[in-house]
Amino acid sequence: MKRKIVRKITAVCLTAAMIMGGLSACGSKEETPASTPEANTEKDAEKEEGGETVAPASDGEKIKVGVDLYYRRDEYYVDLEATFRSYGEEKGYEMLIVDADGDVTTQINQVEDFITQGVDIILIAVADPVALIPAVQEAIDAGIPVICYDGGVESDICATKVIFDFYEDGAIVGEWAKEYITENLGGKAKVAVLDFPASPIVCGLRAQGFAETVSQLEGVEIVAQQDGKATRTDSMTVMENILTANPDVDLVYGINYDTGAGAAAAIEAANSKAIVCCNAWGQEGFQQLEDNHPIIKCMAASSPVTQARDAIDAIAPALAGEELPAETLSHSQLLTAENIKDFDWRSIVEAREK
Repeated sequence: MKRKIVRKITAVCLTAAMIMGGLSACGSKEETPASTPEANTEKDAEKEEGGETVAPASDGEKIKVGVDLYYRRDEYYVDLEATFRSYGEEKGYEMLIVDADGDVTTQINQVEDFITQGVDIILIAVADPVALIPAVQEAIDAGIPVICYDGGVESDICATKVIFDFYEDGAIVGEWAKEYITENLGGKAKVAVLDFPASPIVCGLRAQGFAETVSQLEGVEIVAQQDGKATRTDSMTVMENILTANPDVDLVYGINYDTGAGAAAAIEAANSKAIVCCNAWGQEGFQQLEDNHPIIKCMAASSPVTQARDAIDAIAPALAGEELPAETLSHSQLLTAENIKDFDWRSIVEAREK
């Protein structure tokens, strides 16, 4: 496997002129005639200085990238997949994308299938940071580098982890909530948290960051923290139960948009005064902020385009055996009715149809 990767990367150096022509046309099949190996090697060196990604080999054998999604049920992963596919193909990779749907056993089997298929590298959002360690190690032992994104295994075996600062994701919403409570509720509020324990790295850290931050305000009481299962239907049911026990809840936090939307539906049905803030990525939510929704007031958005492109950009150095940082951290953006118009989310949503 390692010899195959080296052969591919070496072959690229002999065909840089052809590749540069293809990349400049964003995937065009037109080829620039090759000159001499020496000239092409010089051009390839220029590409490396510019930080561009390695493209397919001259023998027509593309680098195979196995991408394992956590689940497609969230718009964030829909847009992640769209960017993985378009940006990966733009770089000349063959993208093999599967969906674990949050199931550990399914994902382990998918990693083993990638090994059997002979992929050159794996990009994975792990369903469980501990249970996936053996499968990831098996891939590495087979000569296949593994890049984790949107979380990672609890080990340093991956080439790098391309992630957002998940604790910070929740904390920035918590800071907004503190300000809202201070300015609108006299510094006192009953707060509910809808989390998702099945995702301990991403959603667990978000919930922790929010809860610990908002609790810094002396007048805050977290009256409930329950599992909304990251779905709208389940979160609505959970929120209905929370409102039955605590009808005077003032503010609700959700770990993703569907969680927040489910909570908002329950709040509206109960004629509650509570408002919702959440970590989120979703067309519906962005539009609601633009329309000054009466319940959903704040979202912290992590761009899937940023994460997917960063992960793909790490492929070339990983295959070349370069040492990458243990973590590549990105930061979410706090969105409200006041600043949503400055956030270009429509172009990302439109890319789903391409």
